Amino acid sequence: MKRYIIISGETSGDIYGSSLMKQMKKTHHGDIAFWGVGGDKMYNEGLYPLGHSDNISVVGFTEIVKKIPSINNLLNNIARCTNEIQPDGVILIDFPGFNIRLAKRLKKKYKTPFPIIYFISPQIWAWHESRIKLIKKYIDKMLVIFPFEESFYKKYNVDATYVGHPFLDEWSPANTNQQKNQLGFNPKKKLISIFPGSRLMEIKQHLPVYIKSIEKIKNENENCEFALGLAPGFDKKEIEKTYNMRDIQIIDQEPLQLLECSHAAIVTSGTVSLQASLMGVPCVVGYKLSFLSWLLSKILIKVKFISMTNIMVNKMLIREYTQYQMTPKNITREINKLINNSQYYSEVQENLLSVKNLFLNKEHVMENVTNIIDLMDNEKN
Repeated sequence: MKRYIIISGETSGDIYGSSLMKQMKKTHHGDIAFWGVGGDKMYNEGLYPLGHSDNISVVGFTEIVKKIPSINNLLNNIARCTNEIQPDGVILIDFPGFNIRLAKRLKKKYKTPFPIIYFISPQIWAWHESRIKLIKKYIDKMLVIFPFEESFYKKYNVDATYVGHPFLDEWSPANTNQQKNQLGFNPKKKLISIFPGSRLMEIKQHLPVYIKSIEKIKNENENCEFALGLAPGFDKKEIEKTYNMRDIQIIDQEPLQLLECSHAAIVTSGTVSLQASLMGVPCVVGYKLSFLSWLLSKILIKVKFISMTNIMVNKMLIREYTQYQMTPKNITREINKLINNSQYYSEVQENLLSVKNLFLNKEHVMENVTNIIDLMDNEKN
């Protein structure tokens, strides 16, 4: 039986991790087992849990400090378990602060004979390029999902392969009017959606601003409906109790279906902003951190943009606002433009299509990843 350690620390990593587990089980006809850290989706695929991703998923420099003791304990437990299991490989999914430390611990303390594979690269090209030395030293293979990342790593003599983007394998365009009907919206009205984030801290920072933005947009546009796409793990009733949602409907089942049938969206920077772009849905991207975390990010971050869409082409295709610029006034101004200026709206959609075309030369991501992992395992043996 094949045995693997697999580690993810965020909602998107849990989704990709569960998809990879499913493909690897299919390839090996179920004769495979996984231990590690993930979320509910990975648990449902049969992960033997060493921890839950919710307990280690934090954003911001000051927020991480509070979690250091529990993170260190978990790192030690995973390292000990890995040494006992002696798996065929270790698969790390994004989440660099944790995963790179784990790789270093495994290589230095246990001198692991099995490959350490990193699927979905940390964004070291954006703000932490010093990590390239650690990756070169402790990671055996980088499997990246953005085309430019392969050449970036090869510049530093790191073994990297572009495998395609998982979202484009999982998603295919649907009839948006049918989707609106299924979700209970009026096909004749423009649907504006908000996606405040997948972490509690993100919802606390962003949702009040997004709600105020919707109130302003609603006052200036009669022919619109509004909805919130709720990330997995959050209680719809708790959100309704905590925040005055007014006429904003909450969609907690298949929130990506809501995104696809939206005329425009207000999203928190992360996976969902790229998903909106690949769907051709114009959006406004926002992000707020604690003051100290924001100050440190201003010093450390090298790229001009926060959304992957803009980073990939190095220009502002979709409007983004951070920290004190992330105001209801700014958000409303851009959404109103997307609602009322059809020429501008079409131009944004055309630009988003050009971004999508950058990904279309690779398909079947999870099969590509599984084949490379198997090849490395065979070479080891």
